[in-house]
Amino acid sequence: MSHASTPTVLVVGEAITAFMSYPGEQRLSFHGPFPSGAPVIFASAAARLGAHVELAAGVGDDAFGRQLHDQLAQHGVSTSLMTIDPSRPTATTFVTYHDDGSRDFLFYVEGTAARAAPPDVLDRLAAAPDWLHISGSALAFGGTTAETAWRAFVRANEWGTPVSLDPNVRKEVLHEGLQDRFQALLEGAAVVFASEGELEALGRPESVVTDRGAVLVRKNGANGAVVSTSSGSTRVAAPVVSEVDPDGAGDIFAAGYVVATLLGHPPEAAARVGCVVAAESVEVRGPLESDVGHASTYVGR
Repeated sequence: MSHASTPTVLVVGEAITAFMSYPGEQRLSFHGPFPSGAPVIFASAAARLGAHVELAAGVGDDAFGRQLHDQLAQHGVSTSLMTIDPSRPTATTFVTYHDDGSRDFLFYVEGTAARAAPPDVLDRLAAAPDWLHISGSALAFGGTTAETAWRAFVRANEWGTPVSLDPNVRKEVLHEGLQDRFQALLEGAAVVFASEGELEALGRPESVVTDRGAVLVRKNGANGAVVSTSSGSTRVAAPVVSEVDPDGAGDIFAAGYVVATLLGHPPEAAARVGCVVAAESVEVRGPLESDVGHASTYVGR
């Protein structure tokens, strides 16, 4: 593998600064800023679990962008593919939690650096990565970042690099062009991470993944995960924890699973690693704030 025995993971997608409003507060108030965005959360966790991570993403030349860049670098993510854009601000989102656990998202992404990561940053890669992870949101937000994510997928096929996909997208945003690319990703990914009911809501059957020998991992929060292959399904329990902020737990689960897989663990064992690191992440506020590094013992480092 690349970088001696350390696996290299390429991640492409949006970098976003998040502000959180939690239930139980007397008036609408927001905590933050927290570095966020599904690809950023995945990249941070994978790096702290021992992978060499290359992140292709865009941030503005502003305080939020510097915070994102610096925290990712501190977590061990290579920032050589990141674009610091002087003409566009860093994207933001406001997340409001409700007492029943549901959330509302207000995104400010249009016209931001999150949509402007250029495809040619992939030319900076010294060698083919050992894994590519794509979140459907990277395609759905559009811009050149979406083109970069798609080009990475095309190149992964050329390299023979395994791909994991987290759909992370609503059916309503799947316009015709995006539907075709999304279908290609579903049919080409070695591992698909989907929340409970997500594939069905998107009108895609489980068989689109499992019948071709790929792995489908259904993430189900506190109820753990279900790992499905052509030979059947296995439920993996999650540790019982006191939930404070579940934002990003699914992305951290995926990072744990991917790193464990690269280090030789079979799907069920990789899902256990994912459940452990995801459970730990919900105990603190902010998606990059949990200490997943010590959990590297679970993946044999």
